Parts: sequence; C-alpha cells; structure tokens
Amino acid sequence: MNEDKYQNVDGLMEAFQQFARMNWRKTTVWGLKPSEVRMLVSLKLGNEREGKRGQTVSDISKFLKVTSPTVTQMVNSLIAQGYVVRTADTQDRRISEITLTEKGEHLAEMAVTKSRNTFKGMIDYMGKEKTDSLMGLLNEVYDYFEELNDNQPAES
Repeated sequence: MNEDKYQNVDGLMEAFQQFARMNWRKTTVWGLKPSEVRMLVSLKLGNEREGKRGQTVSDISKFLKVTSPTVTQMVNSLIAQGYVVRTADTQDRRISEITLTEKGEHLAEMAVTKSRNTFKGMIDYMGKEKTDSLMGLLNEVYDYFEELNDNQPAES
C-alpha cells in the first residue's frame, strides 16, 4: 500500500528535468547572462520595494540567494557594460551601494515587463484557479527543498 504513494516518483523527476532541459535560464538576453538580468531586476524591484536608490552587495546577495563574491563578480561585469555604478556610502566608506544607470533602469524595466507578460500569458493559458493552485504548490515545493538544504550536513 505504501508503494502506491510513490508510484509517481519517476514522473515527478521527469517533470522537473523538463525544465532543466529547456535551457531557458542558460540563454543570453539582450547580450547579458540571465543571472545579470536577474540582478538588474532585483535592483529595480529592491529599490521600488524599499524606496532606496541603490542596494548593497549584501542586500543583493540575500535577495538572489547567492554569495557576495558571486554578486561582486556580476556587479563588476555590469559596471563594465554601463548598467550599474558603485558608489561609496558617505557615512561608512567600507560600504558601497550599487545603483542602476539609466541604461540599466531601461533594461530592467524591459525585463520586468517581459516577465510579467509571460506570466500573464500563463494565467490566460491555465486559468486563474489552476495558476493559484500551481503557485501554492510551487511555494510548498520550495519550502520542502529549503528545509532539505537546511538539514544537510555542512561539507568539509
């Protein structure tokens, strides 16, 4: 009887693997890596959410759930391409703030609009009720994996 509970495990694994095979996160958009576009979007949304003009590397790191060195590497690339600027805090020179340039603001706005339109299309395709259910289920799946990660022994 307990085996019936797990008969869909292979189908579930295949469903998750389909997303990995799509390569939707690996392609470049507007000449940027998807991770760089996500950073621009996180800066834009963080600024809107918190009413601040810029974010610290630490703020971005927490929001994107990546390490500070990873953020610093992306920031350096985005600075070189003219999408963001780094300025030192006037009170504490050890803290720097990352701010979108006009070019970065424009691209972030395009990315947010594209994402919102994609998900609006999904709502139209699936319907509101199924979409609401999917959102709840995906949040539960996320919580499960977060809990699983939190209970993993640290690598040495």
